[in-house]
Amino acid sequence: MYVTRVQLTGIKGFSGERAVDMELPARGGWTVLAGRNGSGKSTLLQALALALSGPAVARSLVADLRDWISTGSPSGCVDVRVQPDADADSFVGKGRTPKGDFSLNMQWDRPAPEAGEQPRSPGTLQPLTVEMQGLAGEESAVRGPWAQNPRGWFCAGYGPFRRLTGGSSEAQRIMLAQGPAGRMATLFHEDASLAEGVSWLIDLRLRSLESPRGTAGPLLGKVLALLQDGLLPDQYQIRGVTADGLWVAEEGREDGFPLREMSDGYRTVAALVLDMVRQIHAVYGRLETAATRSSGVAVLAPGVVLIDEVDAHLHVIWQRKIGIWLREHFPNIQFIVSSHSPYICQAADEGGLIRLPGPDEQRPPAVVDEDLYRRVVYGSSDDAVLSELFGLETPYSRRAEEQRQRLVGLERKVYAQSATQGEVAEYHELSRLLTSSVQSRVAEVAARLEQDR
Repeated sequence: MYVTRVQLTGIKGFSGERAVDMELPARGGWTVLAGRNGSGKSTLLQALALALSGPAVARSLVADLRDWISTGSPSGCVDVRVQPDADADSFVGKGRTPKGDFSLNMQWDRPAPEAGEQPRSPGTLQPLTVEMQGLAGEESAVRGPWAQNPRGWFCAGYGPFRRLTGGSSEAQRIMLAQGPAGRMATLFHEDASLAEGVSWLIDLRLRSLESPRGTAGPLLGKVLALLQDGLLPDQYQIRGVTADGLWVAEEGREDGFPLREMSDGYRTVAALVLDMVRQIHAVYGRLETAATRSSGVAVLAPGVVLIDEVDAHLHVIWQRKIGIWLREHFPNIQFIVSSHSPYICQAADEGGLIRLPGPDEQRPPAVVDEDLYRRVVYGSSDDAVLSELFGLETPYSRRAEEQRQRLVGLERKVYAQSATQGEVAEYHELSRLLTSSVQSRVAEVAARLEQDR
């Protein structure tokens, strides 16, 4: 399953001129939602998750829908068009099979109070019937991804808190549920953990020891080979699994230590990848793999994975790497992620870099144009953060900006031959102190020329 189009109207901040209507590449790849805090990145990912999961799952993920309808709107609607994978996704029951993509469409209604009745709480969630090629869209949905026991239709969602341990009992109850509810839990519940992935590996190891000729051993080998294929940076590698969990060792050393003792970055990335593999195996009943270009392991299953703040806890070196690594090792997964990092954006596919306007901008989210895409993907991180995608006015600190303004003034005097000996000395000292990129120097010279007018 792949997402081909997303429409949101009347959902939180996405109403009126900010309503969403955008097309996405219907294939495996890396799509990035970029925008300021409050622009609605989490809302857009969560709305996608609810539409992919269906009304029954949505009610278990969001107990109270009153805050989802935009202020002043009678209803909110999310319409996600999906393209089935012919080999992986099947429809249950009897009925016509849609040709091409079809809608997963849900609406939140704000009930109008009857005469003399107190206003009722908004939050009625109901599917709409949408005609598509003579076939009701609702019928396709309930026979496909919204089925009680869907066959295929892999989708998963992860919030910014991807912890290996802990979690409240209620969050863990949802996390352990079969189907999309469990696969989307951390996107909606900050206290849900991904501890089940490690338990799954420990169980595989135990079953492989009990039945050496069974399927558990080869499956465990595939998962470990994937986790060991350059996932962790800084010369660390996952060494294996024991009854105590995953173990990590530094390259060239025999002694190791549990993954749980490492920093949040190591643990969250390992937990994310491990849970994805576990969920893929649960959905398809197998883990089909192939060799990557670097002779590593790639998981071939299709589907949609949503990740909120994928750069959370990651050093910039790892931010540059994580999108490329996930695309290479899950080539048929359509990743839709949110981020504040220019390095995450630089891995975006063409047509897969989306700018969400700030909360004060009255325009819809949109795929960036080709010029901006090329500036972000093929330029430096400074090029990206200074573009309209991030809206940063300068990459320098406040102290550096103050000194640069002083440098521009001194440079003007030096060129006009009106600087004192002390000012000339200060000018040379600041010139040595303040190293600049070509782009920044152009801006500084432009500022000086502006003062000369």
